[in-house]
Amino acid sequence: MMNIIRKLLLCLLLLFSPFTAVSLADNDLYIKQLLQLAEQGDGEAQFALALLYEYGEQGLVRYPEKALSLFLQAGKSGIPAACLYLGIKFENGSGALRNPGAAAQWYCCAARQGWAMAQFLLAELYHQGKGVAADHPRALAWYGLAAEQGYPGVQEAMQQLAEKMNAADREKATAISSAIQESSLDCRVL
Repeated sequence: MMNIIRKLLLCLLLLFSPFTAVSLADNDLYIKQLLQLAEQGDGEAQFALALLYEYGEQGLVRYPEKALSLFLQAGKSGIPAACLYLGIKFENGSGALRNPGAAAQWYCCAARQGWAMAQFLLAELYHQGKGVAADHPRALAWYGLAAEQGYPGVQEAMQQLAEKMNAADREKATAISSAIQESSLDCRVL
């Protein structure tokens, strides 16, 4: 799964990054520009550079500690791809200490910005009570938001969970979903 996520994130980076106009043939210039922008606090540059350090791409030596630091900076800037990536790292303990509570916070950061994968993964944590208190109505609400975007596999998860819930809890899930969409949910307080 990590390989698929890595390829997806690198593709997104290349497709939607403002840095794609820079000639990738000139690695030194590209890296220099990323470093300058990252040092100036540009979250997208921090995320791009983090990916390059994480995987040792574009002539950079693999440097996981520096990558994690840059991912954290990008995540704190609200870059949804960085938030999702950090959620995955903290959930699985990959390059970071396993911390499902931190994973939930990072997933929430991306989920609030409409990232279906983050919505699904956050729902899974609420469903399983992993890193957060088990909360089936909240899980169903996040599953529903991911389903609205056609996230694969979410319909089955929603159906299985909804069958275990009573009508009052399903109504609560609907109310939570509306509140999520209308509010500025603070992901630090899950």
